[in-house]
Amino acid sequence: MKILLDENITQKSVFVLEKYGHDVIHVLNRFEAGKSDEDVFKLALREKRALITLNGKDFVVLIPPMSDLELHYGLVWLRGFQVTNKTYEDVMDVIGIFLKNKESIKNAYYAVKKKEGSYEIVRRYPKVI
Repeated sequence: MKILLDENITQKSVFVLEKYGHDVIHVLNRFEAGKSDEDVFKLALREKRALITLNGKDFVVLIPPMSDLELHYGLVWLRGFQVTNKTYEDVMDVIGIFLKNKESIKNAYYAVKKKEGSYEIVRRYPKVI
């Protein structure tokens, strides 16, 4: 899967996700630090990449159901915890495996939450019935 890591995700995460076969770039490979969320999101759209961020609240307003956007390539929001130098590899392993088992996450939004010493990925939109 094609993935864009937001600047709040350590660049070391690229290598973890690549070992699962993902095509990964980091925002800082394309922009200077501090680029607007809108510009980051436009890059993800232009390059057809799912976006992984700690800053999900700034991106969920750009995708359905909060907007009328017809197509995006997916959002993965690491919610409610910080990714540190000690934990990034574990978190990215969980995400890497999860995404490897998906053909696509187009038009979907997932939240990653800490759960009982590990991490859980929950689809937030569209809702699973």
